[in-house]
Amino acid sequence: MPTRRVAYEAKKFASHVRVWESAWGETCGFFTDSTALSSMQFTHYTPGHISSQGAGSNPATLQVLSIKLVKVAGGLQWPLFVYGMVAVRDVADHNRNILFSRGRSEALELTQDDPFFPLIGPSRAIVFTDLVDIEIQLKVKGGGTKASQDKALINYVSNYGGAYGPGASTLSVENSFCTLELCLQTVKRTVQATIMLVQVVKHGSWPFKYGGRVACSPLSGELMFNDSGFTHIINPSSNQIVLLDSKIEAMPECFDGYLYLSRQVVSVEIEGVLDIVIQTYSKSGDIAAHGHVRFRPNYCGISQDKFALGDAQVLVTVAWSLVATSKREIVAERSIV
Repeated sequence: MPTRRVAYEAKKFASHVRVWESAWGETCGFFTDSTALSSMQFTHYTPGHISSQGAGSNPATLQVLSIKLVKVAGGLQWPLFVYGMVAVRDVADHNRNILFSRGRSEALELTQDDPFFPLIGPSRAIVFTDLVDIEIQLKVKGGGTKASQDKALINYVSNYGGAYGPGASTLSVENSFCTLELCLQTVKRTVQATIMLVQVVKHGSWPFKYGGRVACSPLSGELMFNDSGFTHIINPSSNQIVLLDSKIEAMPECFDGYLYLSRQVVSVEIEGVLDIVIQTYSKSGDIAAHGHVRFRPNYCGISQDKFALGDAQVLVTVAWSLVATSKREIVAERSIV
């Protein structure tokens, strides 16, 4: 039965590839092409002078909070060494927006204690004005040196249209070998934030010698009218997006104190805020220091702020941009000179 299921999944995915190539191959390139639209497409525009509303706006977007392997079956046992790809496609350009990607030589070890995939994307906000395609192709690395000894874990493709309610929802994907959970959330009236730089600008000893964690919480907001006028209300959230987590290995001091973030782009409601939280770990693995900074979103431009992290000072730089909603409109705008 598992072998038959694997064959069915592979056949369904191959059919999806053929349908995509027939519909979009002529205008969007190869099926494996990644999106070329930038998360900073409109960052350097002058406020109030972004000319084409067809090219960029504040649409609803899909936030991917996490991807987790919750169960293994079909004779598989923890830990698993997994490689492959997880991606989404939207109406902006129909190309892959990669969330996770690992080759065989860098297969990810997943355990029951740490079953989360470290995400590297999306590379830009996922436009959610229509259905999006979610594509998953994952394999389990075998004990030998040859790829022929590996096993298919899951081949999955589906149109996703969202869930009811404003909070996060869980998309459960399962087959005979595993169950995956994607934690997703719809963000209304979006701008995209690119956490460009996290830099330790002043410190005694290097604060990340036992590792650390960088995460963010894009919080929603609304304007409420009372007797004294409008009040800006920020709604609390327990949802965090991990940008970097290195608890097992130390984070080496890089050039000029910069940290390399695994993930950089998040969606933020234009009336909300973006909280960025940084923690350092002690030798025992406990939290040694904690600091955070809050940014109010903009349609374009750059924001910077500095905060204390133990005896260190950390500078965070965020780029803001409208969401690119149509590659065709952007190309057409550039051609008018």
